[in-house]
Amino acid sequence: MEWEERMPLVPEEYRAQCTFLRSLVPGGVRYLFSPYEYSCRGDVLLRRLKFDSSLAALRLWAFLFSEKDRLFLAKEKGWKVFAAMKDLGPVPVLAYAVPEALTFYADELWWAPCFAEESHLLDEAAKLGAGEELCFVRAALGAMVTLDYFPPPDLCIAGVGACCDDFSAVMQLIESIGYKTHWWEMAARFEQSSPLITERFLRTTFGNSPYQESARAFVSGQLRGVLKALEEASGKKITDEMLDKSRTLFNNIRQRVALLRDLVYGVKRPPLPGLEMMLAEFIAIHACSEPDECIPVLDDLIRTVQQRLSEGASPLSPNPIRVFWATPPTDAALITLLEDLGGCIAGTEYMISHAFYQLATDKPVVDAVAENCMDDPMIGSTAFRARRIIEGAKKYGAEGVIISGISGASHCPFDEGAIAEAVQKELNIPVLSFDVPYSPGRLNEQVVNRMQGFMELLSRRRPST
Repeated sequence: MEWEERMPLVPEEYRAQCTFLRSLVPGGVRYLFSPYEYSCRGDVLLRRLKFDSSLAALRLWAFLFSEKDRLFLAKEKGWKVFAAMKDLGPVPVLAYAVPEALTFYADELWWAPCFAEESHLLDEAAKLGAGEELCFVRAALGAMVTLDYFPPPDLCIAGVGACCDDFSAVMQLIESIGYKTHWWEMAARFEQSSPLITERFLRTTFGNSPYQESARAFVSGQLRGVLKALEEASGKKITDEMLDKSRTLFNNIRQRVALLRDLVYGVKRPPLPGLEMMLAEFIAIHACSEPDECIPVLDDLIRTVQQRLSEGASPLSPNPIRVFWATPPTDAALITLLEDLGGCIAGTEYMISHAFYQLATDKPVVDAVAENCMDDPMIGSTAFRARRIIEGAKKYGAEGVIISGISGASHCPFDEGAIAEAVQKELNIPVLSFDVPYSPGRLNEQVVNRMQGFMELLSRRRPST
């Protein structure tokens, strides 16, 4: 409501800058509406959150929640719409080489039931066999039926192999209801100490992740199959020049997100709250279905952050307790709760850390993307992901770690315990792990109590002054 009251004060020239699909619609389509308006359209969780007061943050929220508007408009105007599924980063680099096409992640619909605070997507998925034994990613199946969030995709590109069991099952059900689906296999990354592996190990250019040489070669072949499927679906030949242009675009996006993370998480009092940072980080995987506009959105955030740093300004408490957060919370209001309890986000591992690394420019695009796949924390051992979390917590000076598991996810029960043990052993800082149940309209009381106790513990561990 506060933003709604301030909307008339937003300068007209700023509103005019906030447009999408400028290459499709002369002058572009304006999208700068308040979070309250988007809550009236159905995302009622927004009414329980707290927002940064900057125009850059307003633009970020509006950009994210207008994604479905541009997907429907693009489809209506004859553009191709591709649904990427599970890989979280690699496929859009290839798909955005196709002109007059948009790509979205069906995976991200796992947040929809929480933001809408109602279960119709989960109910639709249950009718097709995806019930409560699967995690919230089953909402993507429901959305494929209701088409509330996106139009019918021209092609679904499904990553299988070294991925979660839940979404593998969901993707099969999506294909079973008639959607054209191209399957490609994500290779597993083994540990160098594995007695099963005798071949040479290499390291990724930017993530320094060890991987077996055959894995990258295999993924390169799989991604060439993705390119062929994209050409068949679009009727257009994808040239090396098109791929190079898309790689440059995503490197520019990734560079901005990585810079923003260091600027915000690297200081004692972060100049931007955790919710806005979470939204910004997820832009890296698919440009929020609008590559041309996501660059100005990120630049706007960076300018705001840099100005606040120079002024020593922040919307957070003066000396917040620094918490590293692993796995994106199903209920985004938990981040608001953390900050209400005197904390701040000091680094994250939302399972997309590979999307913050640059794509190598000294090799063909397909090979560069395949190498980047080897940085994915979810295709290998839990020890690899734990190491990423430990490194991030060290880098940003975290006082504690929260792991918010996804209720029903096949990998979470094992991951949480193993990661917590590794972090506590090496860093000697407290770790809180819990699954986030579906509790529309309110925060889960048990989770709230545990977070309150955890923040009290971290506060008591601080040296007395």
